[in-house]
Amino acid sequence: MSNLDELKKLRDKLDIEIKGQDNYPKDCPSVIISNHNRLMDIFYLPLAFDEEIISLVSARLVYKKDQDRLEQVNKYLNAFPIEAHGGQVYSDMCLRNASYFLNNNLSLSIWPEGAYIDDTEHVYKGRTGGARILFNALNNYCYAYFLPVSIDIKTDDDLDNYNPNTNDIVNITINEPILPDEYFYKFKNSCSKEERNNVLHDITIDGMKTIAKSLNREYVDEYIDLYPKGNVIFSDGTTIKTEPAQSKEYVEKYDTDLKSLSKKLIYSIQK
Repeated sequence: MSNLDELKKLRDKLDIEIKGQDNYPKDCPSVIISNHNRLMDIFYLPLAFDEEIISLVSARLVYKKDQDRLEQVNKYLNAFPIEAHGGQVYSDMCLRNASYFLNNNLSLSIWPEGAYIDDTEHVYKGRTGGARILFNALNNYCYAYFLPVSIDIKTDDDLDNYNPNTNDIVNITINEPILPDEYFYKFKNSCSKEERNNVLHDITIDGMKTIAKSLNREYVDEYIDLYPKGNVIFSDGTTIKTEPAQSKEYVEKYDTDLKSLSKKLIYSIQK
């Protein structure tokens, strides 16, 4: 049984309203961005789509040997890791490999806020990983959209709960896609790294502001604090401190495992 079949079964059990499904592009894949308020966001967001999507989530969710949580992740998600604690080398590696899904006509989701806190009145400034994935794909002549999606969950569960609760009230809005053409043109014609970074922020900010407006929340031009783990987690669940993990041996191993996982996901979806 596919992840999509499991998601459909879950959707039938929930009090869920999905708006704007006509806004989901059918001609090209999308980089789907969303606000992040609790762990269950990653399980409920894919419910809005009637096709398999790739969920870019913390490497701790994909690789850490927490058996109960892994069962939920593997049951409902086509999960691909983002390693945010290994420095620039690891984050760039994950983003670069993620763009490969767009080349295979698969949409993917990412949470630019990068973390969740107990705050349902604001949407915070997003990091630019989603935009980088998008521009990587465009640079390889693969067109994709930037799609802001709003999610609101009313629940009595704690923020870290990872088990679906049939008492949850879930509202998801697929907003109009953002066309990347003008942003990418500015990016390609920028004269400095600073200018390119500004363009990456521009499209990300526009997406997060769209989400905030859809939810009737205030947009806050500040990042949610991330707390460094100080290590990199590998596919076998082992952790290596960030500094020694920069060695060629570890970097190549991580990259090899990412490529293997991406091929496995693509095969399982497209077979």
